[in-house]
Amino acid sequence: QGHFLAHVGLYLPNPVFCHGQLYVALSRVQSKKELRILIHDKQGIAKNTTINVVYKEVFANL
Repeated sequence: QGHFLAHVGLYLPNPVFCHGQLYVALSRVQSKKELRILIHDKQGIAKNTTINVVYKEVFANL
């Protein structure tokens, strides 16, 4: 925890499983100028958004 990287590149060919994964990856870069994100849909078309997948079954018995 608390480690920073000079450059961060994210390749997101699939939606992230939980927002925590995306948050940790994004929080490691010190400057947004040093951040690159590549998102493709299933057909390989570049996108500018991703989906935050939440499985309601995980929370059913809480």
